[in-house]
Amino acid sequence: MELVRKSISKWIVSAVVLVIGILCIVAGAASGETSVDAYTGISMTLGITLLVIAGLSLLVALIATILSRGKVAFITTGAASAATLATGIFFVVDKNLGSTLIWIFLNYVPYFLLSVGGIIAVDGILVLVFGFANKDSKNAIITAVFEFIMAAIVIVLGALMVGNDPVISKSAQIIIFGIVLIIYSLLFCASTLLLNNNGFNNKNEAKPDAIDAEVKDAE
Repeated sequence: MELVRKSISKWIVSAVVLVIGILCIVAGAASGETSVDAYTGISMTLGITLLVIAGLSLLVALIATILSRGKVAFITTGAASAATLATGIFFVVDKNLGSTLIWIFLNYVPYFLLSVGGIIAVDGILVLVFGFANKDSKNAIITAVFEFIMAAIVIVLGALMVGNDPVISKSAQIIIFGIVLIIYSLLFCASTLLLNNNGFNNKNEAKPDAIDAEVKDAE
């Protein structure tokens, strides 16, 4: 029960991200009505999730106001949920909003990759220059080579994704995006189990020490 209580919110987030990732893959791989339905499902999933979160927040705010007999103003605790509620309604009403945001993000990513790749390359040059200046050429060369390789990979990916008719098609990009979301959701969910297992192990490891301390005190 302790594991469920601590991890339930993260599991919900993981489930939502997993669903969106699957829908992205379907939208990118399919065509026609199936693809449209997948994009609609993305907006509906986001909208319903936000509406549930906003509804629960408003319910908690209402209960707090009732229990405090009006001392805690409902508008004070509930106003923060207004933006979430409005966004959820917006996603449900505009069924193309989710896909629009994803496409905007995918159109932005190539330029971000090109910018980051350029910065990494410049940093590699600076590391190389200052490494030789500070007579630490060995470490500088290793670091610079690593950064140049990373910069090349990032810049090439950005170049292959940029433009209206990129080498890596938009459909392939959204499939890759969906795969990344699925991997992230699984890792995010697994992290809750690993962290809690470590916590349980630490507790179990602490017991012998406590027993030894009790024995010493008894002696």
